[in-house]
Amino acid sequence: MAHDIPRRILHIHFGKEGGAERFFVSLCQSMAEAGVEQRFLIRPGRSWANQVRALGNVKEANYPRLAPVRALLQRWVDRQVSDWQPDAVVAWMPKAATLLPKAEGPARLVRLGDYPRHIKHFQRADCMIGNTPGVQARLQELGWDRPIEIISNFPREGEANPDAVSFDLPEGCFVLSAAGRFVELKGFATLIRAMAQVEGTALCLVGDGEQRAELEALAKDLNVADRLQITGWVNRPLDWVAKSNAVCVTSSHEVLGNVVLEAWLCGVPVISTPAPGPKWLIEDGETGLLLPDFSCDALAVGIKRLMEDQELTARLIANGTKKLEKHFSKKGITDSYFRLIRAHRGGYS
Repeated sequence: MAHDIPRRILHIHFGKEGGAERFFVSLCQSMAEAGVEQRFLIRPGRSWANQVRALGNVKEANYPRLAPVRALLQRWVDRQVSDWQPDAVVAWMPKAATLLPKAEGPARLVRLGDYPRHIKHFQRADCMIGNTPGVQARLQELGWDRPIEIISNFPREGEANPDAVSFDLPEGCFVLSAAGRFVELKGFATLIRAMAQVEGTALCLVGDGEQRAELEALAKDLNVADRLQITGWVNRPLDWVAKSNAVCVTSSHEVLGNVVLEAWLCGVPVISTPAPGPKWLIEDGETGLLLPDFSCDALAVGIKRLMEDQELTARLIANGTKKLEKHFSKKGITDSYFRLIRAHRGGYS
């Protein structure tokens, strides 16, 4: 109903590139579709800047470490609150929370997609939002005694089109895919080693990052360079996910695991390490394969299992789709944000 929807939201976001930022853009687009006016304070030079610029006014600024400079940016935020009168100010991650307005009126929310180290940045927040129960538990361990809501993510909307892309890989291979920034905690080196152990497989890595040269060198050393394709950053990563035979999540640290949701959306079975987020999302053997540990040997066993068991693959796909529709829909997640804003705004004028 129209009266349940906020009129205006100001977002403060100093994130970089990756799955968390993809969800931020998707949520803002969903809010815009519901008729919400939005404004944004974001870091300069983001690849997704034009996507949010299409939704509302954007101010670009780096997070100021010096207090006098930070005070100037705080004045800008406070002026937006007094002149534009948003129903909510949403800070995305801890640094942004330091710029929440002192004045009461808008709902002052902090959305966390990782475990905080402390709570000193959150003193102006009316409510915290965690995307998994693990984030909620961490806040409580740190002594947070004000409201916390668990609102998870939904995968990027838009039907994936596997016919729009083509693999540059040996024909007839069982193609694995994985997506994200190429950093050590994502475990892509482990995935390359596992792929090398399983004959008839190939790997498409969707993303880029500081470890790219290292990963390419590893594939060459293992004599599987011809079985590895790296797309770089792409506008439609789900096309590549949907094109693959299985999605692998190999992170040693993953608070949620957007790729799990994206695999369910694309109807592709998912194999994951027992990182906290995927462990919360996946019911082993029903909505995905949850590995017993983080080793390449365990991953290779999981890959072989999927290759050999078509009945298992069909069950994982069907159950993953059902779980996505029930718990992680675009409308359900967006409405949860609206309900939270309404609860902490105290009604709209």
